[in-house]
Amino acid sequence: MYAVPDGVYHPKSSTREAERGQKRKGVDKALHQIEQAIKKSKNATTEEQLEDPLKIVSHLHDLLEKAERQLASRKADQPHSSESISTPSDLTQSQQPHSTTLNTDDGPALDDAENPLQLLARASDLQLMPPTIGRNLPSSSPIALSSPGTTVYSNHSARAVDSFFVPIRASLDVGPELDPVDIGLITFEDANNLFAFFYDHLSHTRWGFDPAIHTVSFVRAQSSFLFTSILAASASFLPSTEALSRRLLSHVKVLAQNVIARRHRSVEIVLAFMANIPWMAPGKRLGDDDTCLYIAMALSIALDLSLNKVATLPRTSTGGQFSRGDCIDARRALSMDGFEDVEASSEYGRRLLRRRERTWIALFVVERGVCLARGRSYSVPVTALLENCDKWHLSDRDIADPRDGQMNSMATLRRDLDELLRKVRRACDDYRIRENGINVARSIESMIESFYDSWFAVWALSISEGDSQSLPPYVEILVTHTRLSTYSSVMNHPTAPTEVRSFFRSEALSSALNVMRTAIQGESRLKSMPNNTVIMIAFAACSALSLGLAKRNQNDNRLAPSVLNLITETADVLERIGATPRHRNGASVLYGRFLHELVARARGQPDSYYTQQQQQQLQPPLQPYQASRNYNTTDPRTFSQEYLPPPNISPATQYSLAPPLQFSSMSGDQIADAVNSVSLPMGEAGTLLPDYQNFPLNEMMLWEWFDNTSAADLSFM
Repeated sequence: MYAVPDGVYHPKSSTREAERGQKRKGVDKALHQIEQAIKKSKNATTEEQLEDPLKIVSHLHDLLEKAERQLASRKADQPHSSESISTPSDLTQSQQPHSTTLNTDDGPALDDAENPLQLLARASDLQLMPPTIGRNLPSSSPIALSSPGTTVYSNHSARAVDSFFVPIRASLDVGPELDPVDIGLITFEDANNLFAFFYDHLSHTRWGFDPAIHTVSFVRAQSSFLFTSILAASASFLPSTEALSRRLLSHVKVLAQNVIARRHRSVEIVLAFMANIPWMAPGKRLGDDDTCLYIAMALSIALDLSLNKVATLPRTSTGGQFSRGDCIDARRALSMDGFEDVEASSEYGRRLLRRRERTWIALFVVERGVCLARGRSYSVPVTALLENCDKWHLSDRDIADPRDGQMNSMATLRRDLDELLRKVRRACDDYRIRENGINVARSIESMIESFYDSWFAVWALSISEGDSQSLPPYVEILVTHTRLSTYSSVMNHPTAPTEVRSFFRSEALSSALNVMRTAIQGESRLKSMPNNTVIMIAFAACSALSLGLAKRNQNDNRLAPSVLNLITETADVLERIGATPRHRNGASVLYGRFLHELVARARGQPDSYYTQQQQQQLQPPLQPYQASRNYNTTDPRTFSQEYLPPPNISPATQYSLAPPLQFSSMSGDQIADAVNSVSLPMGEAGTLLPDYQNFPLNEMMLWEWFDNTSAADLSFM
């Protein structure tokens, strides 16, 4: 006979099970004891069932507390235990695809071994209390769980306790009172047309969707919030849907509050919060919009539903096995989402599982982008899925979405950026006065260039277009802005040598100019530019003002008029995009007018760029457009509207009369050559950006890495 930790004896023939039992330690041992107690209660006779069930529940609570203490001790003593301790079942599971390797039946490995709340939910789900016992207990009588020396009284019935400790499942926000079709906001036919427009024109800037899964019928059945959000986003870009757009946007706000108040949760609700972020209307003041609130809600729900856990990847990037805490069983994931009847190995089941991982990666990308643009601290953690997502877009090629590669490329870029910045700062910190500052600068430059060259070499085929392997304008802006933030971080590091700060001024200015150049040249493909990209472009413009307009030797500064012209062109683009169509209400209009104000002050013009007459001239015509019930998504006229640009005001320039450079028509290499041909002086330390309408610009921008040391170079003080 073989003795196992819980004292239960098994036949001698069960050699393998006995060997596994002898190896159980710590949490595995406690959890095995719980399972054995549950099995014993299930097989008990009628007389045994009539025994006090509260004694069993109390015993389970003690075991769970013991498991929690042992888990904390194991983490402290054995930080690498998940790699160093393996059982025969582990070796067997490592040879199979992950979605089928997690065993939740009788083996020593259990899901949620590190989550006591989920363990309590699982214990309650196993129905320890027989129905006969529940019928014999008065529903209104209090239940006392007794232990030596203490007595805890509860006003909740046993049935209420059972309904409280339940596993987390999706809670859908659907119903006739929420559905926009049912309440008469839109017809189902129009909804189909708006969905088609979304996937044709908007989804490339809002990753996370699978058109094969997220059809009109599927989304409508899963989330009224997401269903209405997609419709509202599409209606915002069609001139013929002005009234419909207002109704849908109003309903979206109602549905968002409903989700928050009633604690609805689902994968599609996470997508709904993300779908509203790119084109959210501006608030009364900078930062008053709900972008950060929506990201926080999306993150909270995603963690509740374990979207951060691996569901499909069989191995790590290095060929190893994922730890159980980083995974979720495929069947359990589908059950949590409400798809218990879907087979995990079927195409539909695989798509549903992949959509969970895609949603988490997309959330990471959008959250890091918002934080990078606004100077906020990160909140979405880098999980095992993100650490091993380098080839995620290549797995399950038969069901992968074509845009998974672009999304994945930005995920890896923003994931690895932190490590690059740590290396750069370490190089600055290790600098000593006796060392050559130029050599340190060149070493850091090589480090940065190698990082971006390696990234592009890996992702060129996934994100580039045509034989020239050029980046789409939206992706190019994201990448170039990331370069700009990298250089700004180097220049602003307190231990960076003077040579390093000076060396990277030209690199940062080139990146800033290239961000604006890309926006101008790619305007026709940036009609649906997200607000986050708008902020990145505005940051690039302010960086160019700071770096390119030297206060000293202004008459010899060839770059100054060229930089101002480029910023003016960029501001025009932002205004046109944000005001097309007329009900668009895009935040880019405000940023465009803000840049016009800065340029006007830089050129020595009055603070108010627009006169009252010019502001009236900019107002869109009041005559209504002919509404059409047929949304032709292939007709380019449905995605455009005539726009009256701001008037060109002749600058009272004090710069050199040499012909300005046409940065907007140059290539990236030509801009770099032009910048390198001009010496950029260093600014005085401790100075700040000038106030804009009595409001500190450096505080208004919320960009922590902005080069404040160069603010003295600005000429519009």
